[in-house]
Amino acid sequence: IEGSEKRSPSVQGRITPAGEVEILSTHDQILGGPDGQIFLGCRFPADEAYRLQLQEYGLRIGKNLAEKGAIERYSVDFIAVRQPVQNGEEADTWDVQAIEINLRKGGTTHPFMALKLLTNGHYDYDTGLFYDHAGNPKYYIASDNLHKPTYLGLLPSDLMDIIAHHRLHFNSATETGTAFHLMGCLSEFGKLGLTSIGNSREQAESIHNQVVRV
Repeated sequence: IEGSEKRSPSVQGRITPAGEVEILSTHDQILGGPDGQIFLGCRFPADEAYRLQLQEYGLRIGKNLAEKGAIERYSVDFIAVRQPVQNGEEADTWDVQAIEINLRKGGTTHPFMALKLLTNGHYDYDTGLFYDHAGNPKYYIASDNLHKPTYLGLLPSDLMDIIAHHRLHFNSATETGTAFHLMGCLSEFGKLGLTSIGNSREQAESIHNQVVRV
């Protein structure tokens, strides 16, 4: 698929036992590795330029899967390519092409579940945003692969001390901060996972970057 700027967004859905389809979330995937094809993490929600389009495609694909007997969670990965501004257009558009269907929970499942459980909020299909119980939209950056050789030998208790000292934990009063997981991988493999939640895309990015700096 030709284009100079490409992204890898995804949409997640669920098929109920009655065959009804529910859209759960959209993400922009963070890819890396030698060829830029390894899933490292994700940003929620996907860019507003194509977020609702992802939902529409995800719903249509989900209904098709339901007719074939699929059930429970599924996700669809896409390639989004920026299209230059044409005459009469106010902004760039994105060509969105589906490339893969996953009939399972994936790397974007657990950070979204963490957001939902920590904030007791809800996903709004009309906007593609997630709102907490006070009506504030929430954003996050999540990764399963915060990895550095210098982390080797750190115990989960060491991580908890670092989190407490620098106040990196999730704050239930502001409903912002970072939730950590994969702490059992820290000592042996030098890696851990995290979900940094904010009230804006910029705040989530800032919280994530602060954790990495520390």
